[in-house]
Parts: sequence; structure tokens; C-alpha cells
Amino acid sequence: MRSAFLFSLLICGSAFAAKDADHHERKFAPATPVETTAAGAVYGARLPATMPAAVDLDTAAAHLEDHAGKPAAFSGRITEVCQKMGCWVVLSSEQGTLARVNMHEHAFGVPKDASGPAIVYGTISKKTASAEEIEHLKKDGASAPQDAGLQIDAVSVIIPDSV
Repeated sequence: MRSAFLFSLLICGSAFAAKDADHHERKFAPATPVETTAAGAVYGARLPATMPAAVDLDTAAAHLEDHAGKPAAFSGRITEVCQKMGCWVVLSSEQGTLARVNMHEHAFGVPKDASGPAIVYGTISKKTASAEEIEHLKKDGASAPQDAGLQIDAVSVIIPDSV
């Protein structure tokens, strides 16, 4: 009976430890480009054959109802990158608009030292982050995660300086 109790404690402890390391233990494609185009190195999925022209982040934010939930390309500057896996970036505009860019289903990452101009292909939306998400972002190296703002679910990220 005593050994069964100790075994149960061991299993529960392991489950809690595994949950804490959850997304950083997932297997995903390392920060390796899937293709190189004239625009730069492409991370994530290959670009669609009919890639739309990139919309700058300020325009997308000003006309969110026109862009929300629809696959599109968005341009800005990478100003922050997840320092654990490269699984999110902060895209900033010239006017100060920010968007948290999450790599779709944690399926890929970008180089942790990425910075500067970038084009993100995915869907944009407005999102409110939970306290748990904000704490998680801080652990990943986010300097000042916002509790509400724009979010892009990225399928592909083009980084010109990576080529």
C-alpha cells in the first residue's frame, strides 16, 4: 500500500514537470529556411504561388476588419524574438504599432538573433492574453508583453537579412 502511494506521488510529480516544459519540449523544425527567394529566407511553409503584396502593420491595424481572419502578408520590423525556440516574434511598424507573431501550431521557429525588416504571411486578429500567457512570454524573454493587442498566426516568415 505504501509503495503504491509513493508510486502515485512520483507519477503526479512527473506529470506536473512535463506540463511546465510543455511547448518548449515539442519537436518542430529548427530555424532553417524552407526556401530562399529574392525577398529573403523563408521560414515555416513555402510561400503560396500567388503571394499577395505585403500590407504594412499600421494599415492592417487601421483597417483590421478588412484583414482579420484572412490569409495575408504583413510587413514590419522584428524587434523581439523568443529566446528559447524562436517560436514567436514581435513585429513593429514605423508608427509604433506592435503585433505578436506566433508560429502556426509551434511548427517552426526563426533564428533567435533575427531583427530588422520582415514579411509575415498568416492571419491577423486582435487578442487578449491571459495572465498565464503573459508570464509564459516573460519566461521566453519578452521584455514587456502586452495583455491585449494584435496577433498574427504565421504560416511563413520572410527575413531578408538571413540570405
